[in-house]
Amino acid sequence: MTVAVRLTEIPIFAHCGTNMRVDIGDPNPRAVNFRLLAAALSKQARFDGRHEGGFAFSAAQHAVQGAQAILNETRDQVMAGLFLLRDGHQWLLGERSKPFQILLAMKAGIDLTRVDDEIKSAWDEAIYAAAGMLPPSRWTKRLRETIEAMDDRMARAEAISLFGPKAAADFPNLTQPKLTGALHPWGPGKAETAWIELFMRLSGRTHLN
Repeated sequence: MTVAVRLTEIPIFAHCGTNMRVDIGDPNPRAVNFRLLAAALSKQARFDGRHEGGFAFSAAQHAVQGAQAILNETRDQVMAGLFLLRDGHQWLLGERSKPFQILLAMKAGIDLTRVDDEIKSAWDEAIYAAAGMLPPSRWTKRLRETIEAMDDRMARAEAISLFGPKAAADFPNLTQPKLTGALHPWGPGKAETAWIELFMRLSGRTHLN
């Protein structure tokens, strides 16, 4: 089990679920609730929901379809499980879009990526530990590169599907993932259920906390 190291001396609480709050300055595996994590990711919009249509393309759907693509291409359940949890920190920390991150850094005159990465990495370690999966700090170079490449490949495929072929100009020309199903936005309920079902299958769990 990962030993949690506090990020702040003063607690900073985020409300979660019913009558529950989590100190986001204390990335502790014992605080991780995968059912609430799935619910949050199912309602968090990729690309800030700027595409047309009634449903957002959620972080949960991105995780599920990316993990399924890894299974289709490699049959590697361990790697698929690691990808599924890749954005788990967004449960508590949310996510700023890439364009906004660039604008914020330009206006602030400093690169905020290092601080962002430090906080996200601390929660990633806690979340993977809670899942009983290999934490990112112990990933091999090949494993990290494959997972990050799938994230980039999914982002490009999603952008083209949601915004049209002109969107390809803003993304590296990477191989299309071997998907299961089309990249049409799911509703939150479907995305949450799909995430939980795949997580339980890949983690070998029979129930969630």
